[in-house]
Amino acid sequence: MTPEEAKEFYFQYLGFSFHMDREEPVKYSLFKQLNPGKDILRKWDEELLESLFDGLWPDPARIWVFHGNILRIISRNNCDSNQYLGRLLQEMEKMEHLDLFPMTLIIENMAGRTEPLKDGGVYIFCKYSGLAAQMNAVTERLIAACSKAHDTDERFEKAVSRYRKAFWKWAAAG
Repeated sequence: MTPEEAKEFYFQYLGFSFHMDREEPVKYSLFKQLNPGKDILRKWDEELLESLFDGLWPDPARIWVFHGNILRIISRNNCDSNQYLGRLLQEMEKMEHLDLFPMTLIIENMAGRTEPLKDGGVYIFCKYSGLAAQMNAVTERLIAACSKAHDTDERFEKAVSRYRKAFWKWAAAG
């Protein structure tokens, strides 16, 4: 595998080793043998993040997918977490107009989807930045705006509850 092929492979799976290994184990083995260094992975993650930020707004119904992938890449801690988390907060401040379903999924991204919720935005903000209080203020504004603009449903209410529990858990631990 050439360095160019390794980069293409890494980008194809957004650098998620689980998916690379599951979908193409032979290629993943070759990728690991090439062993791109931390500096190269940081550069690739920064390129991926730029691409994801560029793709954030064209389809508001899918904004949650880009939002979640941004969080997952930042959680690898290969790049300047504070810079990208700050940029993500700036983008989140513009999300007040989203429909209920994508907003619910954004809140779920922030809460996390697994136990003990170490894959959620709350954990990432609390662990990798000094922006937890600002993140909470922005997220609570989004929750309030969505609640005011829409008749909420059970999934949204559960997402909000999980978000708040995660925030208090990780903010207190931080």
